[in-house]
Amino acid sequence: MELDACPECDEPRFDQHHQTHANRRIPRAVFHTIPIGPQLQALWRHPESAEKMRYRVKKTQEVFDQLLKNDGLVDSYDDIFCGSAYISHVADGTIQPEDTLLMISIDGAQLFESKESDCWIYIWVILELSPDHRYKKKHVLPGAIIPGPKKPKFIESFLFPGLHHFSALQREGLTIWDSGHRREFISRLFLFLACADGPGLLTMSNFVGHQGKTGCRMRCPLKGRWKPGASQYYPVLLKPDNYDVPGCTHPNVDVYSIDSSTCVDYVQQLQYLLQARTQREYETRHLATGIVGPSILLGLQPHLILGIPECFSSEMMHLSGANMAALWLDLWWGSIECASTDNKSDWVWAVLKSQERWEAHGRAVAACKSYLPGSFDVAPRDPSLHANSWYKATEYITWIYCLCPALLYDTLPRVYWRNFCRFVAGFLIMGQYSITPAGLERARNLLAEWEYEYETLFCQRRIDRIHFVRPCIHLSNHLAAEAVRIRSPICSSQWTMERTIGNLGQEIRQPSDPFSNLAQQGIRRCQVNALKAIVPTLDLTHEDSNPRASEDLGNGYVLLPKRDRRPIKTPAHDSHAIAQYLGKAAPPTVRRWGRLRLPNGQIA
Repeated sequence: MELDACPECDEPRFDQHHQTHANRRIPRAVFHTIPIGPQLQALWRHPESAEKMRYRVKKTQEVFDQLLKNDGLVDSYDDIFCGSAYISHVADGTIQPEDTLLMISIDGAQLFESKESDCWIYIWVILELSPDHRYKKKHVLPGAIIPGPKKPKFIESFLFPGLHHFSALQREGLTIWDSGHRREFISRLFLFLACADGPGLLTMSNFVGHQGKTGCRMRCPLKGRWKPGASQYYPVLLKPDNYDVPGCTHPNVDVYSIDSSTCVDYVQQLQYLLQARTQREYETRHLATGIVGPSILLGLQPHLILGIPECFSSEMMHLSGANMAALWLDLWWGSIECASTDNKSDWVWAVLKSQERWEAHGRAVAACKSYLPGSFDVAPRDPSLHANSWYKATEYITWIYCLCPALLYDTLPRVYWRNFCRFVAGFLIMGQYSITPAGLERARNLLAEWEYEYETLFCQRRIDRIHFVRPCIHLSNHLAAEAVRIRSPICSSQWTMERTIGNLGQEIRQPSDPFSNLAQQGIRRCQVNALKAIVPTLDLTHEDSNPRASEDLGNGYVLLPKRDRRPIKTPAHDSHAIAQYLGKAAPPTVRRWGRLRLPNGQIA
């Protein structure tokens, strides 16, 4: 705060040409941090919103009742409070009923497709609310808008104001007026999860990236194997034939024995790193530990954070919609890097490398659109035409995991098709909102068997195919253990962050100055959300109401627009069937509706 110039590039901090009338210096650029404390206080100022904030306490009692009834097992992992991490911290008294649990999520955002407009945003998700409410727009609280278009050199300096405020509230407590019970109490803020994609995680964790020897984001002890001539390590389980790279010749790894390290391990490794006396010693310890330096989250109160690396979970959205999807496509296209000692003509799995087959597959994907229910969100477009032009993560997920097992039947060689289906079966279980203990065990076995078989089929213990084993393959096998620890991975993923970026970006009215406008929209969002919590009648959108121009048929069935403006004539056999069903002599007039919402929430 005291510097007048950047220590990296020596650029001045203040505008050198303009000053205010009071002769005060003007910063060349500013960014906005939105304190979390007042936003949380607003959520207790009305009995209706205060009642929503008591969800965690009620759910905790329900979970402990299940544990007593089921000999230590929950009925299903359907919320963060069913996970072992939360249960153990409640049991030992670390987490108290009046604490406020939060999740922080950070990501970069490109505001416009056609221009350079990258910036960074972080948000707070309030875990005190039920899953039906905590991910909604009016309860997701922006924390800061970090302007672009270039990535900040020291992003920790932008995170510091908000986290300093958070740490102060942890230390001193947040005074809250509970309007439902008409009492005042002190709440401690507990950081339970910190979510981000790969690059975003590095800004908070200060770990090495996925290319490091110890590059697992879950901090498990698996050591990568270096590919000669390459610049990174790969999480290969099976030792390649004739492989003799110092430090990487460990024997085959049992995937069932891999476990994440604990907070104590991290502290010990960090101390070991910081005790390095020379640059060379630092680099050696940095390679061994997978740590670059202290995490900024160490500035929080140690008893009010889940722990490092425990608060860093898997990231399901990018894993499924980007990383794994890209791997499968690179294999089927035959576009994955081919070494000079390898031959693409031997790649029998590259079934979509010909343009003719690729276009035929794309047409088949597009033809499935009319058969997909509305709950699948965005139906995938023809990937041969649109896969490289802003293809959405939901489109990739539906295409790869829902359609490809059928569309590639008798196209992929049978053994490779079965391997792919084994992965899809395990991944779809892990993508569910609620997972039973039995389903979790099945998913764990499927993904473990798939990883071994994948290396056998594709890598074949060849040194020149080590790069076929990307980090996302290893991360897939952490999903089941993560569900036991903090519940289904889909509820700690970046879907909420991406949706927040999207709807904030849509509200920008001045594209010429997107960062200032985005910051103002974030501030306004927080102000409006606070007002809606204090005075719920200001919220004109009722969560339980049906959309405009709909027709409630009762029993959970709702007709949704569009519909015919005028009655139509139906074919004779249709008219007869309708009249017979209604018990009328003459067929009634008919108007067609476009969609029907079913009792389970799906839209036909």
